[in-house]
Amino acid sequence: MIFGRKRKAEPVEEPEAELTETTEELDAADETEAADDAVTDDQGEQLPPELSEADDESDEDESDEDESDQDVDWRADGPFDFEEVDLTADEVQRLDLGALILTPWEGMGLQLQVNEGTQNVVAALAFWEQSGLELALLAAPTNGGLADELREDLTEEAEQAGGSSSTADGPFGPELRRVLPAEGPEGEQLFQVSRTWFAEGPRWLLRGTTAGEAGLTEDDEGAAAPFVEFFRNVVVNRGEAPMVPGEVIAMTMPTVPQG
Repeated sequence: MIFGRKRKAEPVEEPEAELTETTEELDAADETEAADDAVTDDQGEQLPPELSEADDESDEDESDEDESDQDVDWRADGPFDFEEVDLTADEVQRLDLGALILTPWEGMGLQLQVNEGTQNVVAALAFWEQSGLELALLAAPTNGGLADELREDLTEEAEQAGGSSSTADGPFGPELRRVLPAEGPEGEQLFQVSRTWFAEGPRWLLRGTTAGEAGLTEDDEGAAAPFVEFFRNVVVNRGEAPMVPGEVIAMTMPTVPQG
């Protein structure tokens, strides 16, 4: 992250409740809990305590693992919502595309994809050397979940095209890796390999699809490295207009760089 992030209010810790039970009350409670905790099998016989404890530990481990996966903040280091950052905290020059604010690096190229019917900018392609990253911004429901739907749709699309897809852990959460058949300039059979990242923010989803050498990588290194950092530093300015989940949020032509 190369700009300041606004601080969130820290939670106020509540004072711990005072203990008022007497020693006698605690002893009685311990005896009752010991009787209640006895585990029996189908014939009513009491099981060894070590077996019941092992089962409890196994259940707790699975529960902790599920909770840890759900609690991961995949956007902790970006991409960011416009309300989460202070773009005046540095003098970095950025490209303002309206819905997206980008931070290019020296030598990076940028192409905008325009819908011929509406003349709206619907995607931005950042490219460098033999790699590229296409950005598209979509409206999303407040409770999230759009990324899962898109992964399913893109997986089905790959299968129908005769390609393949798989899901793997990526820098921004579960990412989709696809291999699609393509025809070369002389009619030869080629394949397009890509990685697709999804970042869900407040009522928006940012999708990034790598191409070229960056699509062949499997981590944050090599040809993918500059695009991972570029994707992290994207700032989304969705606006307040109501939109249907999945609808493309149009961008605008670049304005004077911020800095």
